[in-house]
Amino acid sequence: MRVAARTRQREARFAILGSCALPLVLLTVGAASGCGKRPDVPLRLEPIPYADTLPIERPQDQAANEVERLIDQSVGEQIGHGLSLRKLLGAKHEALNVTHFDDVVNSAWFEHRNARHRMTPGEVARGPTTAGPETATLTVIAGKTTGISPGFTVRDANGQTFLFKFDPKGNLHLASAAGVISSRLFWAAGYFTPEDYIVVFDSARLELDLEAELETTENERLMTEADIQNVLSLTDPLPDGRYLALASKYVPGRPLGPFHFSGVRRDDPNDYYHHEYRRELRGLYVMSSWLNHVDMRFANTLDVFIDPPGYVRHYLIDFAATLGSGTIRGHNPREGTEYNFDIWSSLGRIVTLGFFTKGWEEYEYAELHPSIGWMPADDFDPGGWRPNWPNATFRNSTVRDSYWGAKLVGSFSDDQIAAAVAEGQLPAAAARLLAEILITRRDKTVAYWYSKVAPIENPVAEIEAGGGSSRLNISFDDLGLAAGIWSPGATRYEWRFKEPRCRTSLGGERAAGASARQVIPIELPGQPEACSAPGQTDFAVLEVKAIRPGASGRAAKIYLSWSEEQSIYRVVGLEH
Repeated sequence: MRVAARTRQREARFAILGSCALPLVLLTVGAASGCGKRPDVPLRLEPIPYADTLPIERPQDQAANEVERLIDQSVGEQIGHGLSLRKLLGAKHEALNVTHFDDVVNSAWFEHRNARHRMTPGEVARGPTTAGPETATLTVIAGKTTGISPGFTVRDANGQTFLFKFDPKGNLHLASAAGVISSRLFWAAGYFTPEDYIVVFDSARLELDLEAELETTENERLMTEADIQNVLSLTDPLPDGRYLALASKYVPGRPLGPFHFSGVRRDDPNDYYHHEYRRELRGLYVMSSWLNHVDMRFANTLDVFIDPPGYVRHYLIDFAATLGSGTIRGHNPREGTEYNFDIWSSLGRIVTLGFFTKGWEEYEYAELHPSIGWMPADDFDPGGWRPNWPNATFRNSTVRDSYWGAKLVGSFSDDQIAAAVAEGQLPAAAARLLAEILITRRDKTVAYWYSKVAPIENPVAEIEAGGGSSRLNISFDDLGLAAGIWSPGATRYEWRFKEPRCRTSLGGERAAGASARQVIPIELPGQPEACSAPGQTDFAVLEVKAIRPGASGRAAKIYLSWSEEQSIYRVVGLEH
């Protein structure tokens, strides 16, 4: 069975492209040349759940020159994308690893959680955590002074290993709370994250392992008690003299280094979709924009070899630069609106001798609270948000990908958000303010991306026969109505139904009903079974476009197949 699953998935790499079955490096050329039409949704091979967890040989550790990679992303990729033929033609390839119902399957990258099975606020608050540090005795086994936030590696009394990171002076809770809160929310959305905890400890409980080494910018050397005190001097103690830190538990398995947001890992046979064409990574743009994860780059990812059974799991790590936190300071208005090195904005300033400016350059701001930094709410632009560094999956993301990501964001209730924020152990006033900001940004995110499509889900077909005609009722959930973004009175649907078997083409309009569950009745000219032909593979398609204020979304397509045995239509696909 495992061999069959792997064979099918490898075939799917090319079959999913239809007659454009070319290596992914040729996809741009294919878009321009019109190499062929992809098969209709129900005819495409679907991904198989957890097929990428089949046993493999352990891959090699993957190191990367971070400076070289960031330069390439900031210069080469920006220029290449800005001048690409595909961009000029307005053509984007859709994600490849989607199901017939425009979703993804559970995998080593993503597992459906809150959006599929509503979690309790307590479950969101717990996230992936099991057991936090036992602070009776904390043994420092390594330290570092490199990077943005110095810290040390600690083994607790139960033998668990954690990385301790500290807040900057004057901003107690800033990075630690952001790290814990965002970790919980990314995990509840479906991504893999480490177990992150807020830990409070007495520095007298710290013991130095005799073989502990300190990583510095020059070299590694044996660590001393003075090194521990030096790290602690960079943060503020609590009023009772104890210290607060973000404790990130080492994930299970063997670390293999970061994953990249483009290409595949060549020594992992399970890694068959190029990362820039994965729906869960493209949809990550929307989650990142909601939580202001401006530092979403390869250095904050981690591949881990899980043995047994022996496969690579893909983690997002280090969320200290999310929400209003810039790790060592609060964010500023540029972050989230422009790349650290935005080549086109920079050229605009040079050519215009500085007269060209972006909105953030004239934005007056102040920290909302020392514990949460700065994070816009009412001025948040879900479609204009940018990370600090270019990201290939974000750049390739389409409206369909972003709508999928918006459903993850929209799945969080006010109570779930408040429960996640409470895990950051912020001062009460800061916690209330941050929860309000996240709720506002959630609502703006959902409203923006739901307006770009017809946000319909869970379609069901029912046939009513009578006399010489019949009625086909297609019901579905309108998420725009369910979320309260639009009212039924301000919503109507334009629809078109095509049935190749019967050579039927119908269309019309219908006002929305009073609830989020809607029905479009289609009066068929005859009985569907009367025009069915043996061996017919054509699918009936219902296109539905939602017409309402502020929405300019594309139509959704519902695919139906006639069952001769049961004399019913079955919904076999959905495309937004």
